[in-house]
Amino acid sequence: MRSLWWLAFALIACGDVQKVPDAAIPDAFEPDAPPNALMCGTGEMACNGSCANVMTSDLYCGNCNTQCSPTQGCLNGTCVDKASRCTSIRLWDPAAPDGVYYNPNTGVNMYCDFTAGITYDDITMYRFDVTPATGYTIVRSTDFANASFAKAFIGLYNKQKGIRSFATYTSGNCCFSTTGGLDHHFAGAYIYPGIGTMVACGPPEGYIGGRFYTLAKFNQANADETLPDNYFTVNPPTEVALCSEAQNPAWWMKRRFTLN
Repeated sequence: MRSLWWLAFALIACGDVQKVPDAAIPDAFEPDAPPNALMCGTGEMACNGSCANVMTSDLYCGNCNTQCSPTQGCLNGTCVDKASRCTSIRLWDPAAPDGVYYNPNTGVNMYCDFTAGITYDDITMYRFDVTPATGYTIVRSTDFANASFAKAFIGLYNKQKGIRSFATYTSGNCCFSTTGGLDHHFAGAYIYPGIGTMVACGPPEGYIGGRFYTLAKFNQANADETLPDNYFTVNPPTEVALCSEAQNPAWWMKRRFTLN
């Protein structure tokens, strides 16, 4: 009888055991995410409340504190020049074709000849006897025999709708001159600056800096606002005796025989 009493007591005691619910057991690996937590995808980082790929984001390049300048792009987490050099253009677009590109650092157009490996930084108009700035060389008629140069000249000319004057200056004559006492002569006609549809031969206000001047031949009524690709083939340039005015206009170009 005594053994049965202890067995009944043990069974009653077991009924008083309190179980701990599973939900109350702490996570053994990591805490649950707080409400509204930003969940970024693979390769992204949470930066100032948004997800960014710091390898390609111009706003968060390499980290959440580095923003690329307007002339740069983020390449593999580093801010890299994007448009001010021909090599940069090819870096971002290996298939970029020969042609005119805008240089945001200088504010002028450049021609990238990827085929020949030449950079034409600018073309401008200024008096023939004064170099406008370091790096400019005067344009000779023999330059147009080079197919690369002719393409660059026509490309820049058409993109800009003419050639800008480097600075304001006055001239009593207007034949486009070159060094050595010679003037440009295309298809038997002198070349003059033009504004719109008129020849601008020694305007009283001078050749205004920054204004774009078109190409006009002596025996034509209208200035050429767009040059066809074969312009210099149809109008072969030569050089003839210099006009009398010492401050005749000339074309000047910056050209580098490297893609940089």
